[in-house]
Amino acid sequence: MKTKKERIFYYDFLRAFAIIAVIICHVDHFFGPLVGTTQIVAQMTFHDIGRIGVPIFLMISGALILNRPYPDLTEFLKKRFTRIIYPFIFWIILILAQLQYYRYNEAFLWNTFIGEPSITWYFWVLIGIYLFLPVLNSFVKEYGESGLKYFLSIWFILMILKTFNAYPLWTNFDLSYFAGYVGYPVLGYYLANKEFKISDSKVCLLGLITLIASLSVFVYLNYFNSPYISMIYQNVPIVFMGTGLFLFVKYLDKLNKFNSIKDNFIGKAIISLSVCSYGMYFSHVLVVKFLSYYNPHSHLMFPVMFVLIIFLSWLLPYVLSKIPYVKTFSGL
Repeated sequence: MKTKKERIFYYDFLRAFAIIAVIICHVDHFFGPLVGTTQIVAQMTFHDIGRIGVPIFLMISGALILNRPYPDLTEFLKKRFTRIIYPFIFWIILILAQLQYYRYNEAFLWNTFIGEPSITWYFWVLIGIYLFLPVLNSFVKEYGESGLKYFLSIWFILMILKTFNAYPLWTNFDLSYFAGYVGYPVLGYYLANKEFKISDSKVCLLGLITLIASLSVFVYLNYFNSPYISMIYQNVPIVFMGTGLFLFVKYLDKLNKFNSIKDNFIGKAIISLSVCSYGMYFSHVLVVKFLSYYNPHSHLMFPVMFVLIIFLSWLLPYVLSKIPYVKTFSGL
């Protein structure tokens, strides 16, 4: 008889935060008219916090998937692709139907499917990463921490080059296997398993300082339209933001700071958001598009609209998961 796996709460917390962060990136237009520097910086900071979402999702995937025994490659790919493809097909049909209803043209619908003007690009990123993960998994199992440091060192150098729009240095110097989003799963696995020589409280504080400092740099660069943040999720500030948040939350958990909420309503809500996060990734597209036509454009109403968007985005996949034969497609 299979036993239920014990949940790791800080993963749930990070995943719940990540889906809220993703939604943050797509609700800017619900703000009222921005007047003055303070409002512009506040809105920009709020939006840039949302940039942490995708890296955190990928880091959690690496922490959960890498360095595991996968004797059957076909079974591994089937399991992973089934979990992401079926929900994608279901939700993309609904998303395209909604866009058709609002009379978007065929070119826009096609681009939405392949992830050009919409968040569906993340699905195609996952496909590419899952195809490469078995190779990375064998590498991590074979070389351990030294292999992780080797891979992450080259990846981080490429992130620096991408930040300054300097990669590739020249055409034939191809380091693409180390580049891009694939570094985040490796980073997530490394941080999840790394034991530091300083105290847990100091690592927790270091994570918080790293998060705040890197977010400040990102907002500053964004405010002045710096060319150094053109690669939205592939730049140094974002890497440090993801690293800082991951360490901060992990060590809060190690210090038992979440014990008071794990078993109450807040803890259950966090776990539910975590479980529904993949479905919410798609459902919030429908919700945001629908509510855009009822946008009050008010700073005072924005918190209400934001909470409503999160609630409805959670409710859709949650309800669908309770319907027989539909759960597989809900994203839960």
